[in-house]
Amino acid sequence: MFAYLPAVIFGLFAGVITDRYDRFKILVLSNLAQAIMVAGIPFLIAYDNTNVWLICVFAFIKSCFNTFFQPALNSFIPQVFNKNYMAKVNAIIATSGQLAWLLGPFFAGSILTVLSLSNLFLIDSISFLISIGILLCVSKPQQVLVKSKVTKWNDLKEGLFLLKNQKSIFSLITLTFVNNLFIMGPAIVGIPILVKDILNGDAIDFAYIEGCMAAGALIGSIIVSQLQGKVKNGALWISGILFDGLTMSILFWSKSVETGMLMLFLHGVGIPFIMVSRTSIIQTHTSNNYHGRFFSFVHLGVVGTTAISSGLVGIVLAFMTVDKLFLFIGIGGAFCGVLALLFTTIKNLK
Repeated sequence: MFAYLPAVIFGLFAGVITDRYDRFKILVLSNLAQAIMVAGIPFLIAYDNTNVWLICVFAFIKSCFNTFFQPALNSFIPQVFNKNYMAKVNAIIATSGQLAWLLGPFFAGSILTVLSLSNLFLIDSISFLISIGILLCVSKPQQVLVKSKVTKWNDLKEGLFLLKNQKSIFSLITLTFVNNLFIMGPAIVGIPILVKDILNGDAIDFAYIEGCMAAGALIGSIIVSQLQGKVKNGALWISGILFDGLTMSILFWSKSVETGMLMLFLHGVGIPFIMVSRTSIIQTHTSNNYHGRFFSFVHLGVVGTTAISSGLVGIVLAFMTVDKLFLFIGIGGAFCGVLALLFTTIKNLK
């Protein structure tokens, strides 16, 4: 909960800051602050002060800086690359993310066999510093900063007004929020319960299943990059929403860890279709001066609906088994894709 809260509290404000100030500096400072926060956890362990509330505070502060990082990154990319390459660049970034998702647990588990948990957190902290070093190698263009006389609140209202008038983008983001209400909670809360209660698996089986989903997402990123220029981004996004829901619903028929691994691999393939195409659409069809605010709207919606969806899953599972939950939420998620087909303006977005 503490990790979700910053996006809910500061999400929109982060977009205004991103549009007003140097995005490159925000990326560097965000990494530096997160490195310090993560390094603080071994400090607590060393002094035997691992109070859960202190850990919550560290998680909250770290997430605050990550809330500024996400819109700054997505807004910085169009400053560096031509709009014609946005989709391919986003596909490459998504691929690197899926690789990290796939290999991260493997490296963490391997390191823990030879080093302590404290040292693992220190290595994690150093990874943020390495990220800063790589950022400093980027040949960045000069960002033109407009000194606004209006308040940050007025900047926020201007961004919301522009979003409202961008009918296709507004519809896309709204459907994203609705789809996430169906999908995100079950994906985060439901899958571990499915593995334990229905598939009779353990923690290792859960790790295998998560790895298969990440591997599917990696394959999906490669497929999306190959489809750029051949299929419109709007069509890719709609197909991703449909596929996302349908592959979630078939988990109802999963009765073994092996079938669960296969089904979640297929589910993972559809994830980049949604994320890469959505990011590319916003970057291409809106002014870079507003990208920070637009991407903060997306980040707030995704994190906010994830929090709500996770809570709802806990309530719903008091009345039905988790396999039936996946059937119904999968159908609901796929319905969002069917609904999106009615918006021709979304389907035709390049």
